[in-house]
Amino acid sequence: MTSFLNKGLQHLLVLYTEACEAVKVLEARLKKAEITISDQGKIAEAKSQHYEDKPKKVTQDAKIKLVAAQVDHDQAMTSFWDGLKNSVIVSLLQARIKMAYEAKDAVFECPTWPVDSLVAKLKDPRREPCATSFKVQDL
Repeated sequence: MTSFLNKGLQHLLVLYTEACEAVKVLEARLKKAEITISDQGKIAEAKSQHYEDKPKKVTQDAKIKLVAAQVDHDQAMTSFWDGLKNSVIVSLLQARIKMAYEAKDAVFECPTWPVDSLVAKLKDPRREPCATSFKVQDL
């Protein structure tokens, strides 16, 4: 009867050993699955952050381009108006010079016509661009 009990105990010992090995294998698989799930969570979080940051970056780039375009437009308009004002000044100087010469040719006495200074103003290459406001009387 002891041999029968010994065989039963040996069989139980084998089953216990196999169960312990199965538990170890399952624990290893569980640990590996936990690591994989953790890694996938990190990947998903990184992708999520990337797709959240992308529209922010595009919006920020668009704002920067808009500000740059506004600055360029303002500079272009300032340049345009300065050129227009300078053109008007040149035209007015030319008209005053023409009127002064016509007045001299018609033997009018006009001591108030400073022809020489008007011609000098017109020919001066260093003439500064006009200010944002000017008076015709200053010409």
